[in-house]
Amino acid sequence: MNRAEYMRELAYLLQDVPDEEREEALQYYEDYFDDAGPEKETQVIAELGRPEKVAAIIREGARNGYESQDAEYTENGYRNERYRG
Repeated sequence: MNRAEYMRELAYLLQDVPDEEREEALQYYEDYFDDAGPEKETQVIAELGRPEKVAAIIREGARNGYESQDAEYTENGYRNERYRG
């Protein structure tokens, strides 16, 4: 999977997230890829994990207002300890 495929899949999986939050999340991950550069695309995908996992974390954060005790925003995006692995 490359960046374009990853982002296309993530966008598809986030269709049920409110527009503003979906656009912010997608822009965050586009910026993350941009900051890493094309030579680290594979590494970024490995760090982020499967798009399904990222989408689940984003959806949960949107539902809970990003206030969960197990969750936090990091330089790698919104993380929730319940989704580790």
